[in-house]
Amino acid sequence: MLPDFDYVKPKCIDEALQYLEKEGSKALAGGTDMIVNLRAEKITPELLVDIKGLEELRGIKKVDEGVWIGALTVIDDIVHSPLLHAYRALVQGAKVLGCLEIRYRATIGGNICNGSPSADTLPGLLLYNAEIELVSRHGKRRMALEDFLKGPGRVDLNRGELLKGIILPSPPPNADSRYYRKSRVKGMDLSSVSVAVFARDLNRPQDTEIRIALGAVMPTVSRMKKAEQFLSENKPFSEDKLNKAIGIILNEVSPRKSSLRATPEYKKEMVKVLIKQAIKEMSGGVESESKH
Repeated sequence: MLPDFDYVKPKCIDEALQYLEKEGSKALAGGTDMIVNLRAEKITPELLVDIKGLEELRGIKKVDEGVWIGALTVIDDIVHSPLLHAYRALVQGAKVLGCLEIRYRATIGGNICNGSPSADTLPGLLLYNAEIELVSRHGKRRMALEDFLKGPGRVDLNRGELLKGIILPSPPPNADSRYYRKSRVKGMDLSSVSVAVFARDLNRPQDTEIRIALGAVMPTVSRMKKAEQFLSENKPFSEDKLNKAIGIILNEVSPRKSSLRATPEYKKEMVKVLIKQAIKEMSGGVESESKH
């Protein structure tokens, strides 16, 4: 049984924002996480604001800075949009989120705002320096996605605010990316560990740029900035320098010992293995069949 709450379905953003200013209100998008949490009484809203009908929060379009993705865009649209093919790690993460039925229903905004350390779309978004747009009756905010993520289940969303969209800057030339995750079983399961790697100019070691984002090994999905900085300051790129950067990462990550999905030791080993696998594939190696 669901707990008692009031329910409204606004017809426009302004109406939705008025309701979201009420204490105890929660926005309902795809509902794939929300309904589970309601049944488990992990959340007990007084007012559920159904925003699914707000078409202005839906869609994928080209903008001057790159690509804009509406917060209500469903995950399956992320997988199949021609505008997002260049953001390979994001598309690969979206492709393994849940099952097909969930991808038809779940939204990218919900995957972000749920604040899960194992969210499948977040590593790919972080690789490309995604920013988000927040709206309220008092104005707009725009911020880096990585600053929006505050901890397990926590994001920087104030009462009365709504995530409107995500802005992905245009990827640089000669760039590619990969997303991998390991889970307990094949198919619909949360990731035990996830790794996303961006690489530019791998065939020119003097100019190579590497970005790395990890999930399920820290309180939030996070970019590995210390390792990235080490690689940027110690060119040309080489396997030895990559190994040293991975060492920096393994000293920084802190997988939970209480995790039901994998031990800290397994997660750290997979971080190392999957980063190297990504670099190998993007430099012309054979693509692995086990990456999902």
